[in-house]
Amino acid sequence: MSSESTSQRPAHPRPSIVTLACVFVAVTAFLTLTELVVALMDWATVDMQKGLQPVLQQLAAVGAVLTMAEVLQYLRWFFLAMVPFSVAAMVFAIYALRGDRTARVMTTILAIAAGVVSLPIGVFGVLQASMLFLAAGALWTSDARRWYRGEPPPEAAAPPIAEPGLLSAPAPAEAAAPVPVAAPAGERPTSVMTAALLAILGSVGAAGFATLYLVVHTFARAAYVEAVKTGPFSDLLTERELEIAMQVSFWASVVILPLALLGILGGFALLGRRGVGRTATLAWAWVTAVLGLVMLPVGLLATAGAAAVIVLLLRDDARRWTASR
Repeated sequence: MSSESTSQRPAHPRPSIVTLACVFVAVTAFLTLTELVVALMDWATVDMQKGLQPVLQQLAAVGAVLTMAEVLQYLRWFFLAMVPFSVAAMVFAIYALRGDRTARVMTTILAIAAGVVSLPIGVFGVLQASMLFLAAGALWTSDARRWYRGEPPPEAAAPPIAEPGLLSAPAPAEAAAPVPVAAPAGERPTSVMTAALLAILGSVGAAGFATLYLVVHTFARAAYVEAVKTGPFSDLLTERELEIAMQVSFWASVVILPLALLGILGGFALLGRRGVGRTATLAWAWVTAVLGLVMLPVGLLATAGAAAVIVLLLRDDARRWTASR
């Protein structure tokens, strides 16, 4: 693996082009997520159906005859898939802004994918796609690559050359600056502490919700179904889809309980600097990230938290600290 694939935070000032690129991707992802949430909350309204009428006419003109219900169904699943996509783009853009090299790669991939998705929207979509492509390219300019490798900028790399005959002893005020004292070798990095707390607290919360759902599903299933059918999202799922969603939620809750136990034990083992702690916490994070995608939109927070844990534990300081025991 090349040196650029590691996750050590650079020590030199961040180039402005990296700041602009990461902030643009993060803000675009946040605005997209906000629009998606608003659209899902107002799903299948009269205004939405009126807005989709031109789309149906265009599809019919090319021979693809679809009903409004079919378009809403396909569009709903697309929007649900875009929710974790937007969250992942925000998370990785933030960590790329902090100098994480793995996050830079993921931010680039997500920005390009978002640009491709934006192209069919129209003039605004083409403009947004162009900006996203520029932001992705900005993360791989020479200044950005040098910063992510931890190298100083060119103007700071070469010391000034003194002319012959003009050498003099440095003034007392210009004496060499004291060398900063390195952190103790056994000090726990912030990345490890944050990842462990996310795993422990997230697992405790997930275990609580899973236990509550299993109790409701077992002892108050009819009342729960009635509450969903009369609630604000009653038009989001048909009766058949609601039944499938409840079965998926039931088995997901069964899986969540032992998974939460793994996250709690792995998090405490990680804090205790046990060799198995990092492995167990990473296993918990990968499984949780995938399971969160199945449990959309409820699992959105779990996917985002698990992605953050993965990024944190892939950093060089976390690797060194867990391996140096």
